[in-house]
Amino acid sequence: MKKLIFLLLICFIVTPCLFAQVDFVYDGSSGDKGIFSIPNRFFEGGFDLGASLTNNILSMDKIFTNTIVLDFDDLKKGLKLNIDADARIFFNINNGGDWGLGFYGRVEGTGALGLSGSLLSFTEANGDKSDLNGALFFSCGVNAHLKLFNFRIKLRPAMYYTLAYVKPDVSYTFLNAENGTTFNIAYDMFLYTGFPMDGFPGNIDFTGSPGFDFSFGIEYPLAKVIGLNKTLPFLDFDVGLDVINIPIYASTTREYMRQQGRFGSSEPFYVINDELMGEGSSGFGDIFNHTSSPPVYGNEEMSVERPFKVMLSANWRPLLGSSLLTITPMLGFSISQLYLNPFHLEVGLNARLNIANLVIVSAGVNYFDRIWINSLTLALNIRAIQLDIGIDMRSQDFIKSWTASGLGLKAGLRFGW
Repeated sequence: MKKLIFLLLICFIVTPCLFAQVDFVYDGSSGDKGIFSIPNRFFEGGFDLGASLTNNILSMDKIFTNTIVLDFDDLKKGLKLNIDADARIFFNINNGGDWGLGFYGRVEGTGALGLSGSLLSFTEANGDKSDLNGALFFSCGVNAHLKLFNFRIKLRPAMYYTLAYVKPDVSYTFLNAENGTTFNIAYDMFLYTGFPMDGFPGNIDFTGSPGFDFSFGIEYPLAKVIGLNKTLPFLDFDVGLDVINIPIYASTTREYMRQQGRFGSSEPFYVINDELMGEGSSGFGDIFNHTSSPPVYGNEEMSVERPFKVMLSANWRPLLGSSLLTITPMLGFSISQLYLNPFHLEVGLNARLNIANLVIVSAGVNYFDRIWINSLTLALNIRAIQLDIGIDMRSQDFIKSWTASGLGLKAGLRFGW
């Protein structure tokens, strides 16, 4: 029963994943000011929800069929899978573009499965590693922005609590030698939690400690300051820098559950055993051997930091400075301790069409959190209520991101005046 609970918890943790976009962005000037433009809300509250499923091999039309056909050449590239979810509630006060203050609470997770191509294609390898990770956070914090001289400064101090964190070690070995064949898939998984696992799902006592991080952003109207927008009105743009989740104090978990096991054998064997060949220490059946130890519960401090990001961006208004159309290129990097290779580059290109602050359409092609995301979002705003809906196609492979190898959905509701 404990093993079943352990597996269900791993699925629960790997399933939720934070939205891949950079969310530390404030736009206080939504649309041209004019008689036909809906004014911005001074105060507002609301919520955002999102979920997605991503892989690098199968498109959605192939997944939801009676028979799934896999291309062996695709398996050689490895399998990458992400399943994402996110929920946030917030309350904001905005005084136009001069200043603003907001509060939010959020549940977010991140999880990924990355099986190596050697494992899936059964090619020779020695200790080949695969990715399997997951985390679940609760966070709350303050969003603030302030216009100071020509700068818009954005600040977000946050407190976060690590509810669960998966730290596995999965390795694959397949070697042919004179003394036989060595084949095994070994795993050693740690599930760190902010509460004791041996009492789950009964009474839960939180034993972990919260962490703190800090985000800030700066926007600067470069074209306006140097007078470029007057000489060439179609070159009106701002530049920006966002630094996200600067660690101040890491969240700490103090409980863990450990599960170890192996498929195959650590000792060499002959594929055809001695009954057929007259020699050999073991047979083909050793490939299917599975050994595992009972779950082990313990206490150990584990420090967890949220992914750190740095993003450069520009907001270009090509229609003679009108915010009817804004094009935003982005470039940066992320560092996440969840992955075997923590450092990764990120890039994006987004366009935003704002019609009188009533209808806002956004589209983008972004490579965030190791996933290509082609998104389309629609916002309908009647000032008292704003509804946001969005859909995207995504994949870890750029070409497959256009064939619905992954899908994402999101929705949001804002109300105020």
